[in-house]
Amino acid sequence: MFKNDSRRYQRISLNLPARIVINATDEFEGRLLNMSPGDMALISGAKVVVGDAAVIHIDGLDVIESTVARTFPDGFATSFILSKRRRNLLIEQLMLKANPEFADGLGDRRSTLRHRDNGSRASCRLADGASLFVTIVDTSVNGVSVEARRRPPIGSSIHIGRRRGVIVRHTPRGFVVVYDGVAAETAEEQKPVLRAV
Repeated sequence: MFKNDSRRYQRISLNLPARIVINATDEFEGRLLNMSPGDMALISGAKVVVGDAAVIHIDGLDVIESTVARTFPDGFATSFILSKRRRNLLIEQLMLKANPEFADGLGDRRSTLRHRDNGSRASCRLADGASLFVTIVDTSVNGVSVEARRRPPIGSSIHIGRRRGVIVRHTPRGFVVVYDGVAAETAEEQKPVLRAV
């Protein structure tokens, strides 16, 4: 499709709906065409130029911060801004999407041991300054799962107690937060990130 199109990662075809935020201001609908752990191609009518900041919300996968790498007539491709830990999680998700027969029975796997909580409550502070009271479902050194009346958007920053994190997915009764600065991320991996407003 593209001349001299050398890619670091192999892409897999995925037809999933996507919500696209360009330069933290303009929002568009689109569909994922294909994806690798380092980049993706999308079909969309979004007007973009190479170098634009793009935050892609992909149904059933993740929120990906990226930059537009190239455009083509009916869409564009982006390169990801991901830490090593988040890239490894994405690799696992893509493998399961590409090989669904291996996903049976795996359930909700996490990289660290979870501890069930006895239903203690906690106060959260959202990115807009609002407060939210939640009930702790389980915790680990990397994050926490909570029940809540309100589910802020995936990718939102949140403080739970004294810990800051990012909402990585919704559950039927709440959401899951991964804490900032977990052990797998080193200072070298910390890069400026783009957040949808």
